[in-house]
Amino acid sequence: MAMSINTNFASMNAQRNLQSTQGSLNGSLERLSTGLRINSAKDDAAGMQIANRMTSQVNGLKVAQRNANDGISMSQTAEGALQEYTNILQHMRDLSVQSKNGTNSDSDRTALDKEFQSMTKELDRIKDTTTFGKGEKLFDKLDKGVNFQVGADVDKGVAGALATVVDDSKGNLRARADIADALSATFGTTVEADLTSIKTGATALKDPALVSNFAMTADTVAALEAVGITEAKDGTAIAAGTKLDKIDLPDDFATKMGELETAATAAETYVKIAAPTAGDMNTAGTALNDYAAKTAGGTGAGANTINVKVKSADLTTGALGDIKTEASSGTAVTEIDKLIENVGAIRADLGATQNRFGSTINNLGNIAENMSVAKGRIMDADIAAESANMTKQNTMMQAGITVLSQANQMPSMVSQLLR
Repeated sequence: MAMSINTNFASMNAQRNLQSTQGSLNGSLERLSTGLRINSAKDDAAGMQIANRMTSQVNGLKVAQRNANDGISMSQTAEGALQEYTNILQHMRDLSVQSKNGTNSDSDRTALDKEFQSMTKELDRIKDTTTFGKGEKLFDKLDKGVNFQVGADVDKGVAGALATVVDDSKGNLRARADIADALSATFGTTVEADLTSIKTGATALKDPALVSNFAMTADTVAALEAVGITEAKDGTAIAAGTKLDKIDLPDDFATKMGELETAATAAETYVKIAAPTAGDMNTAGTALNDYAAKTAGGTGAGANTINVKVKSADLTTGALGDIKTEASSGTAVTEIDKLIENVGAIRADLGATQNRFGSTINNLGNIAENMSVAKGRIMDADIAAESANMTKQNTMMQAGITVLSQANQMPSMVSQLLR
C-alpha cells in the first residue's frame, strides 16, 4: 500500500474497530446495569413482542388469583351467615319439639312461640342484611349469580367467536376457508353438523312451555354448552338424559335460546354457501354481532369464569308457621327439617366452590411461575457472560486507543521522507 498523508488508512481502520468495540462495551454495560438482555426492540424485536405478551399473561394471572381469593371471601361470608342460620334453625327445632309435648299448656306454648317467632325474624334478617363489598345484599346478589374472572384472558364464548369470523365493517370477505376453520375451532371438527346440532337444540329449548322433566338430548346439550351452561345443580356435567329441573337456568333463558338459534342459523347458512358475497357476509355478520352483544358477560361466560349462585328461595321461612298448638309444632319440625336440608345443600355448594377456588389459585400460581421463568429466559441478561464480555471489550478498547494513537502518528512519519 502506498504511503499517503491525505488518507490515513490505518487510522480509519482503527477508528472503525474502536467504534465496534465501544458499541459492544456499551451494550454490555446497559445489560449489566438493567439486568435485561432486551432493553429496546432493536435488541430482539421478536423476543420483546413475545415477552410483552407473557407480561400481560403473568399480570393477568396474578389479578385472577386475587379475583379467586375474592370469590373465597364472598363464599365464606355467605357460609358464615348460613352457619348462624343453621344454629338458629336447630334451636327453633328444639323449641318445636318441646312445644309438641302434651304436658305443655296453651300459655306454655304461647311463651315458646314468642321465642320461635323472634328466631324466625332473625332468620329473615340474616338473609336480608348480610352484605359483601359495597353493602349489596349478598344473598340477593348470589341469587342472580356472580361471575368471578379467574383467568388471564376474557372468554369470547361462542357468541364472540362467531362474531369474530365475520368482518362486515367494510363489506369485505375473508377467505371462506378461514371462516370454516374459525367455526370448526369453536364448534368442533364438523362445522356444519355442529352448527345444525346447536341450532336444533336452541329451537327446542326456546319454548317457554318446556316441562321440568324434559330430558336433554345431544342437540340440547350442545345448545346449553354454546351459552356456557355445562353443569347441573349438583356439579355433574350435563349430558343426554339430564332433566331440565336439575339445571340452573337464567330467567331470560328462552330469549337466549332464540337468539342462539338466529346466530347459529346465520353461521350455518354462510358456511354452506359455495361462493359467498359481501351481502352474505353482512347478513351473517349482523346476526352474529347482535347475538354477541346481547350475550356478552352472560351466564357461564366460559372456562375462565367461575359462577357462584345461591337460590335465595331455598331460605324462605314462610312455611314455618307457629308452635302454638301440638299440630302446628309438628308441622314446624317438618318444615325446619326441610329448611335445614336446603341450607346444608347450599353450604355444601359453597364449600365445594371454595375448594375449587383454592385449586384455581394454586394452578394460576403454577402457570404464572413457569411463565415468568420462560419470560426471564427471553428478557434476562446472562450476568456472567456480560461481565466477561465487558472485561474483554475494556481490554480491546485500551488496545484500540493505543493502536489509534500510533496510526495517527503515521502521516508525520511520512513527512520525514521530505526532509
